[in-house]
Amino acid sequence: MGRTTKQKDPNAPKRPLSAFFIFSQDERPKIKVQNASLSVADVAKVIGEKWRSAPDDLKRRYEKAAKEAKERYELEMQAYKQTASYAQSVQQNQPKARA
Repeated sequence: MGRTTKQKDPNAPKRPLSAFFIFSQDERPKIKVQNASLSVADVAKVIGEKWRSAPDDLKRRYEKAAKEAKERYELEMQAYKQTASYAQSVQQNQPKARA
């Protein structure tokens, strides 16, 4: 018997981005303008290097933004868990009893 994947509720709040991914969203367009010939993988490597060498105050700013996004997500999840959509999603993802 194969594994079944849980279906995600399209009404559920999206998970928040980490500090690195917020940084990536800001940096990716700048890097692509400077180096249009880079592949997606190479752009990711450049972003990773920039993140590792970024000063602590810059990282703290992105970590603060990520923390705020996480807090907002947790509030949205609390509200979402009170909805019928959430109850229906939980019901659909319950494992079926075997005969």
